[in-house]
Amino acid sequence: MNTTFEMDKIREKTEELCRLILEQPAFPDIKAKINSFLMDKEAQAVYDEAIEKQRALQEKQQQGLPFDEEEFADFQASREKLYANPVARDFLSAYEEVDKLQNLIVQYVMKTIELEKVPTEADLGGGCACGGGGACACGAN
Repeated sequence: MNTTFEMDKIREKTEELCRLILEQPAFPDIKAKINSFLMDKEAQAVYDEAIEKQRALQEKQQQGLPFDEEEFADFQASREKLYANPVARDFLSAYEEVDKLQNLIVQYVMKTIELEKVPTEADLGGGCACGGGGACACGAN
């Protein structure tokens, strides 16, 4: 009994998916925003500062330590500075789109393995979250 995947076929279909991604009308704009950020040291510094302050607050929170209002205000100021920088703001938007794409692909592959079928929107959590039974708040009785 053969228990290995047909990697050549999987690679071929993965390459098709990659070509589809590259052919998306939004791809050049997203890639340009990422490249602009990678070339802009000021935008990177603003980003790094905000991320570092966010991590510090998260670490304190995870350790159950309180943080004072000054620390939080400092983080908020860094965050506002980040969003005020157009290159950094565009990068965050582009990164979010790439992240959504990556999550979608991973979610489909993992659900396919888990369910042993191609998942539907409902399988992926796109269905009604009301739990069924009786009138549904989202209108999908």
